[in-house]
Amino acid sequence: MEIVHLGYFVRDLIVMATTLTATVIIFILRRRARATLRYRPFALASFLGFISFVVITLAQIIGALINTTVLYAEREYWQAVRSVLLTVAAFLLLLSVMMFYVPFGRGKYMVLKVVTEPTLEAWGGYWCRREECYAAFKELLKMRLPGIAITRNPPEIFREKLGLKLTPVIWISKVQHEDAISPTRLEYLIQRLADFLKSVDVDKVILIDCVDYLILENGEDAVFKFITTLKDLATLNRGILIVSIEKEALSDKAYNFLTSELEPIENLKMKAREEE
Repeated sequence: MEIVHLGYFVRDLIVMATTLTATVIIFILRRRARATLRYRPFALASFLGFISFVVITLAQIIGALINTTVLYAEREYWQAVRSVLLTVAAFLLLLSVMMFYVPFGRGKYMVLKVVTEPTLEAWGGYWCRREECYAAFKELLKMRLPGIAITRNPPEIFREKLGLKLTPVIWISKVQHEDAISPTRLEYLIQRLADFLKSVDVDKVILIDCVDYLILENGEDAVFKFITTLKDLATLNRGILIVSIEKEALSDKAYNFLTSELEPIENLKMKAREEE
């Protein structure tokens, strides 16, 4: 195979790589957004968008090959095929956009902010030993607070240990798993937790039982910044952050910093009693 027109060949390769990337991203997002895709218009819009990018990718493959000796001799025929494919893709993309936005324009769907009255105004960060943290976390879940756990245990094992069924669990691990996040991805983790805290205007709780492992993988300063940022986000967004701290697993510097930055869990219990 020889390249006839290098400039056009490179152009089509770049566009093909871009659309192929978009296709893969949409495919991954479709798998992760199963709850949203239960709504038929959203599911169909997503599917049409996916198919349109597949068709565009196919058209760009043809475009690249037209500029080589593979299809150059029959370039007029293949240019016509490519034009048809791009037209079909544009039509599918238009349908995808319309199916997503038209229902909102007609008022069929409305975005409503979920708000509840405060259950207990004790937002901020707290520390305790592991078993105390588990007990406090379970108690807050029983009070109907949405919760999420950040743990070294796989989700199934963690839920079984605490007698939970549906509470979201983020597994801090380097293994490939849909619920796992690498311990070194602190910025991504803080963004996930910030999204959780800002998602609805209700009281909510976050449990972290692996701060020692995070320090091992990232160093103390990075984890100090992570915990303080998360505590501030919790305070501003009606969140209660519970951090398990085992003195024997931490350096004196880490233990002293965390216990001074966070309140002891007894303060949370005291505030809860005052609210009653």
